[in-house]
Amino acid sequence: MIRTLTLLAVFVLTLGLAACEEEPTATGPQNHRAGLPPKGPDYTGDLCAVVRNRAPFTITGRIELKNNNRATFRLARNETTRLCLNGTTFGNYTVTLVVTNFVTMPIFSCYTTVDEAIEIFARPNGDGFTYSATCR
Repeated sequence: MIRTLTLLAVFVLTLGLAACEEEPTATGPQNHRAGLPPKGPDYTGDLCAVVRNRAPFTITGRIELKNNNRATFRLARNETTRLCLNGTTFGNYTVTLVVTNFVTMPIFSCYTTVDEAIEIFARPNGDGFTYSATCR
């Protein structure tokens, strides 16, 4: 009985994953992970960031601070959100922008400031997409 339930659960989970919308794959030189944080002054306190999705599909991601505080987002095409959090920025008052796939694996990241809106783009590139953002 337990084995039958286990097999049934595996089948249902597999079927559920197969029915999910296919996630674009990341390719190309723009899909990079953030290197070392910039040097310069940091800031500790409240801050807010505006994030805009300019990709032709829904994206997920997060904004991270130096002390590992983070705010996550899921944005439909052309949607905008405002994320607020408290903590310490990286050098030159920057935060980390991380774009993730549907299982939250990072596919793009960069350091950026929050003094202007952060726009995220995805352009077709062969069999996948090239991600970029307004990273400053």
